[in-house]
Amino acid sequence: MVVSATEEADVEPRRQSRLNVDVILGSPGTSIQRNRALDRLQALYNVVFFFDDDFVPSPYWIERAVRILGSDSTVVGISGRIIHDGAMSDAVSWEQAERWILAADIPDPEALLTEAPDLYGCNMAFRMTVIGSAVRFDERLVLYGWLEDKDFSRRIGRLGRLVQSASLLGVHLGIKQGRVSGRQLGYSQIVNSWYLFHKGTMSAKEASANTLKALAINGIMVIWPEQFIDRWGRFKGNIIAVRHLLSGVCRPENAADL
Repeated sequence: MVVSATEEADVEPRRQSRLNVDVILGSPGTSIQRNRALDRLQALYNVVFFFDDDFVPSPYWIERAVRILGSDSTVVGISGRIIHDGAMSDAVSWEQAERWILAADIPDPEALLTEAPDLYGCNMAFRMTVIGSAVRFDERLVLYGWLEDKDFSRRIGRLGRLVQSASLLGVHLGIKQGRVSGRQLGYSQIVNSWYLFHKGTMSAKEASANTLKALAINGIMVIWPEQFIDRWGRFKGNIIAVRHLLSGVCRPENAADL
């Protein structure tokens, strides 16, 4: 198990475990942190699993994913079913997440596969033979790495099938600490979409829809902001992003300077 963090304070004291835990420290950012882990694992394993630090997987997640990948060589990436996403609402506890997972568990994973255009970054697995030394997360998608999972999985999806299994259950706790500012995220919500359009991993229709959705939701919710979301910051970030795009600037890295 590789924990890719930014400083020792981010990592809980290492308890006794049968797992071989390797902690890698370096500069922050979802993409660059994932890439450090990939570089460490590249020549060692056949499959790599990505779990966010606030994701609670089913006890059977890895076992079932390995079985699915072993039974169909055309599948290059797989993701599971999120039964609650705290990133979209109030955060939930680990204990509550475990109760939900155990209550919702279903058998027969092979019968529950659906094709997926891309995978959700908090829980996904890929064949390392497909990733190799050439495919990495785009480090221009800085900080929270908005849409970095969509970009990466779609590039992998050109080499085989991406699927989702309803038997790979999980809960995204949605821990609020450690996330980027509302202004930075709001900027990335819009600029990253158009950057991926120019890159060829997102259509103009998708980028337009993302832009309109972000502006509408953040603009409306400024009036009735949730306690756990900086809507005003996100909306200001959206507006700065639109101004930059209209002036011909499409640089995801600018989010780090806000």
